[in-house]
Amino acid sequence: MATQTVESILGQSLFSGDPYSNYDKLRQCGPIHWSEELFDGAWVLTSFAGVRSALKDPRLSARRTGGWVMRGSPGGSRQRRRLVDMQRLFARSMVFLDKPAHPRLRRILQTGFRPAEIQKLKAFVRETVICLIDDIEAKFDRTAPFDFIEHFAKVLPATVIARFLGLNGVDQQDFLIWSGRIAAFLGTPRPAPKEVLRARDSIVAMTGFIRRSISAGLYDDQTMLARLVRAQHRGEIDSADELLAQFAMLLFAGQETTRHLLGTALYWLLQDSELWGVLREPSRLSPAVRELLRWDSPVQYTGRRAGSSFELFGRSIERNDLVLPIIGAANRDPGVYEHPDRLDLDRKAGLPLSFGTGPHICIGAALTMVEAESALGLLAERWPEACLGSAAEHWIKQPLYRGFTRLMVQQSPGR
Repeated sequence: MATQTVESILGQSLFSGDPYSNYDKLRQCGPIHWSEELFDGAWVLTSFAGVRSALKDPRLSARRTGGWVMRGSPGGSRQRRRLVDMQRLFARSMVFLDKPAHPRLRRILQTGFRPAEIQKLKAFVRETVICLIDDIEAKFDRTAPFDFIEHFAKVLPATVIARFLGLNGVDQQDFLIWSGRIAAFLGTPRPAPKEVLRARDSIVAMTGFIRRSISAGLYDDQTMLARLVRAQHRGEIDSADELLAQFAMLLFAGQETTRHLLGTALYWLLQDSELWGVLREPSRLSPAVRELLRWDSPVQYTGRRAGSSFELFGRSIERNDLVLPIIGAANRDPGVYEHPDRLDLDRKAGLPLSFGTGPHICIGAALTMVEAESALGLLAERWPEACLGSAAEHWIKQPLYRGFTRLMVQQSPGR
């Protein structure tokens, strides 16, 4: 394929609309490509082997927040100073750290994500799903379209993560607004000045709430916030800012990815009544969710910064170059998955790269799986005739996240 065609794919439509046909075209051109358009210059990886290798490569650093946060700042020194707090918070978050800070913090957080701890949440997740379904059934006639994102996909992960983290007296609507504004900033290669400032204000508000909760003791013992507070007292967490950075990251990430997974999963399942019927068999739930993650990953890419100069797939990577492993493309690699563009809920495969791999693999993957399996299984059981309530598709208009702003669903079709 001609170089000009590659540049056209990279510069115009790699992440637009349905990205998978563009990923496929790019993958056929080779395993690595340079784009001047993306993030002011980046190397793009689209093969499964390339993405997996990059996520494990110690030469590629997770530290990438400095220029990225400040580059999108509005003009004027006063406005730039307003972003310093946001930059400091991002820079302390575990997902943007390397050794030795990353493994130190991950060990602390991992205690809350042990299988036994996740098992304790299963009953709460199930009860929450049932309550949400009951509430929808009480509010809407069975044949009346309702917005699944607003009434279910947003609410479930926000409720579960608040319980998991140990927050009391949380205003769920506030957290949904803060998370949405942070997501809009993170997911846009060139955020508008107003998006930057909204994200900054949301970070300040979110961390302010957490500070007040800690100060007033408004959190439950044996939860993540309690663990982090005790770790700080023992000197395992360096500062209050480092504690806030981890907590804010968990609060945000625990809502966004699960919400998008629930929305896209339901959308694709309701395209075919046979697919929807699979979810009523408990033994098929886990492989079905893994396949849905592969088919349409809620996070489409991640980033790494070259810590030194080296060669990758025959190309010269310079120190500080940005490398973009495209997770959504890797999950459709025909060299790994037979018939990758077919949704096969019985596919015999392990977890795709949707949760990442290597030292930065998503720490909350097991919790997301519990929520998705419980939600989709109970929805299929309660609404065996569920269908889409509108042909209109309201996809998120940003490249990082793959999901819906709105998804109209009916519990049963009209007669």
